[in-house]
Amino acid sequence: MLLLAIAGCEARLALDCPPECLEISLRKRDLTGMDFDDANLTGAILAGSRLQEASLRGADLSGADLTDVNLVQADLSNAKLRGANLQHAVLSGAIMDGADLSGADLTGATLTSVDLTHVNLTAVILNDARLIGVRLWGVDLRGAQLAGADLRGANLVGANLSGANLGDTNLATSGADLSGADMRGVRLRGANLAQVRLNGSDLTRAKLNDVTTLNTILSGAKLTLADLSGATIVSTDLSGADLTNARMQGITVREGLFNGTLLYGANIEGGAIGVVRARSKFAKTTFIAELKGAHYNANTKWPEGYVPGPDVILDGDLPN
Repeated sequence: MLLLAIAGCEARLALDCPPECLEISLRKRDLTGMDFDDANLTGAILAGSRLQEASLRGADLSGADLTDVNLVQADLSNAKLRGANLQHAVLSGAIMDGADLSGADLTGATLTSVDLTHVNLTAVILNDARLIGVRLWGVDLRGAQLAGADLRGANLVGANLSGANLGDTNLATSGADLSGADMRGVRLRGANLAQVRLNGSDLTRAKLNDVTTLNTILSGAKLTLADLSGATIVSTDLSGADLTNARMQGITVREGLFNGTLLYGANIEGGAIGVVRARSKFAKTTFIAELKGAHYNANTKWPEGYVPGPDVILDGDLPN
């Protein structure tokens, strides 16, 4: 009988594992480089184990406990991880092509520079995950949870994040960090962007209809041709952002900073936007939006009754 000894442990793999490893307990084992291709690891307990450079191609890890597991450079091509617990797992450099992570919990997990473009991420939980430089081009992340996730420099071109939660309304914490991310054409309809960092991100042609921002940073972001209609912008910094030809109909802005923002051809009709009104003993100061040094042109469409102040710059013969 051939038994595969686990180095440094008395426990052994069952005779028929792999491939049959149903609900097997391998907690805190060193399984570096092991071959689990096409293995049935449904419900397995692998918490704290080392699976670095292991081969798990086509393996079924649905419902498995992979908390704190080391999967650095592991091959998870076409693996099933539906509903798996991957909290604080490390998957840097892992191969994920064709993997199914639907409903998986990757809270606090590290997926730095991983290619997730061909991964099923339906209803995935990625709160506080490290996703620096991750590739999510065109990925469906509708309803995903990304509060506190680090997505700096990530590629999200064409991704669908409609209804996703990237923010955190708890003022003691912060939302996702998407600084400098490539988000051209991304869909964020109805998403929660409270406390999210999007400074310097490229959101050209992004769909931001009905999003909610609170203490959100969009300074220097490129929002050319973006659709922000129906958005609720609260305590948000859009200083230096490029909103050329952006759709902003019906937008509500409360305490927004638009200092130096480019509003050439932007359509803000039907929006609720205002400026600092003078203090008096009869009325409190109402600070809704600050547009010092913002630029607009003849094609910019303002809310009814709004007259740009002297600090807002009218330019001619510029983008329309």
